[in-house]
Amino acid sequence: MPAMSDPQIESALKDLMAASWSELPHSLLEEAKKAVSKSTDDAAGQEALKNVFRAAEACEEFGGVLVTLRMALDDLCGLTGENVGPLPGYVEDAVKSTYNRYMTYLESFGPDEHILRKKVENELGTKMIHLKMKCSGIGSEWGKVSPF
Repeated sequence: MPAMSDPQIESALKDLMAASWSELPHSLLEEAKKAVSKSTDDAAGQEALKNVFRAAEACEEFGGVLVTLRMALDDLCGLTGENVGPLPGYVEDAVKSTYNRYMTYLESFGPDEHILRKKVENELGTKMIHLKMKCSGIGSEWGKVSPF
């Protein structure tokens, strides 16, 4: 993260990084929007905040997709796995697509965005592992999924 000269931008960025990105509080979104749209000399800090804000919104949305997919697997297999069987093709395709999108998103972060990438891994990795635990016969590439 760049050094920030604007305290409002720094505060919004820190609050956003500290929050859970599963469900972003409305007050936090408003704080970030105000800081992003204000007139300031801290262009680097504002750009960093924009990047974190976009990542937070993307994680919130993608996390919802992961939860919905896990719930669909629960419906198919039962909460305790009492109805385990081969997955229908469309569900298997959805799981593979989810993995590919997750990895593509993680790979999109540059070397200077290491902290942001780790936050995204932390927010989405656990949900990905929960999804992985509901599936059998998935590829070894899922070993790359980590909650940290």
